[in-house]
Amino acid sequence: MIKKIFIIYILIFSFSLIESSEVYGLKNSYEVEIALNGPDKASIEEGMREALKNLMVRITGSTAVVLDRKLNKLYRNPEQYINQYKLNSSDGVINAVFFFEGNQVRNFLSDNQLPLWLSEESIVMAYVPCQLKSSINLLDTADKESCNILKENLTSLSEMRVVELAYPILDFRDLNYLDSLSSVSYSAFMNNTIKRYGLENWIVCLIRDDFGIVLEEAECFSSLSNSANNLDRTFNNLINSINLRKSLVVNKKEKTNSRVSIEGVFDYFTLEKVTEELRSQIIVTDLNLESINKVSIVYEISTYGNVEDLESLLDINSSFIQSEDSSKKKLIYKYLDT
Repeated sequence: MIKKIFIIYILIFSFSLIESSEVYGLKNSYEVEIALNGPDKASIEEGMREALKNLMVRITGSTAVVLDRKLNKLYRNPEQYINQYKLNSSDGVINAVFFFEGNQVRNFLSDNQLPLWLSEESIVMAYVPCQLKSSINLLDTADKESCNILKENLTSLSEMRVVELAYPILDFRDLNYLDSLSSVSYSAFMNNTIKRYGLENWIVCLIRDDFGIVLEEAECFSSLSNSANNLDRTFNNLINSINLRKSLVVNKKEKTNSRVSIEGVFDYFTLEKVTEELRSQIIVTDLNLESINKVSIVYEISTYGNVEDLESLLDINSSFIQSEDSSKKKLIYKYLDT
């Protein structure tokens, strides 16, 4: 059946490439837009708190962390973390755009030993079977509406969680997987498909159950769990799990001195850039130039936390490539001037 469908199926799904490599958790400023109940002061202040809660989900990488009691102090006075804001109105809806100061927000997290998400945008492969049927007009009006709502909600969630969605191309190879494995389970299909695209995580969402009955609410399952649940819970649990492995809790009670050797610095201008990049790392408290030679520059760096925390920060920076000879006693990186 799938093979016959493919004859009239036009490829509309494409693999999305990430254009920006900026680490969200280390941005200088954060822009968050929120719809307000009105233009009065009370509504604006409520909007500030809501915007800050949304930002906390993104910057900590977890919907669970935003419920931590330590953040109550942050939520009580959001204005002190805002540089500026602006109001605009569209179709009778008043929106506010708040600009939060990155360093202040990160300092609060580190002072309270809360996690900071330190990774580039994650990519999750999404498969929504109703999209395939909708594209070739095999869905009735009610199903099309449900499918469109599901796709819109999935897109909104991905934007909120700073996640890039990728969809299978569904060419002959993908469709062969689908034809042979979907009868076993969609999990089997997705586990085979993501290998082709070099991805690790996926989510599948359905608008009908196994008996073909329309669901009141779409059900989803993911590479984290085969247990079906609603979209919000399934998606957020998956992203929380992904981000947990790429988060850093700055422990200001622990301090470490590390020796870091940087290769690939051949002029004074590059030396200044490297020094500034190292000094700007969130856990670095002091930095001293120890030695310079034709091969490398050696720094002594004082940081909060342990040497693994410094490694984690440098490893996510595309300008620093760790050497195979690197060790805890002496970290060795090659600098790429990007």
